[in-house]
Amino acid sequence: MTGSSSYAESMYSVDAVQFSGEPMARYSHASESSSKQVHVHFCPKCGTTITLTFERWPEYRAISRGAFDDPNSVSISSHIWTSSAQTGVVLPAGTDCFQFARADLTGSPQIPARFDTPQMARTSDG
Repeated sequence: MTGSSSYAESMYSVDAVQFSGEPMARYSHASESSSKQVHVHFCPKCGTTITLTFERWPEYRAISRGAFDDPNSVSISSHIWTSSAQTGVVLPAGTDCFQFARADLTGSPQIPARFDTPQMARTSDG
């Protein structure tokens, strides 16, 4: 979806977000962990990912930070799926880091790791 080492998103209630202009195109795929559909909504002209919606969490919409006029106007409060981070990715100090999603398949919140100093997400040997 990103062609890069990470994807930054901000989560909102699906009812709190409205879009104008041309309709977005959509690509859907099964989540590796839940087998539920993840819907990637993107610009049909340039292919930029704008938002994600989820079969598993139909009440939420993720908006790609890169789609904001000012991507830095939204702070990052956590990192998810750190277990699949690429070699060389550094997890910042003082930020909640989850190996997988913030909740398990039953909806139970997961306990994050939080580091006092920046940490490598993985080494070259895994």
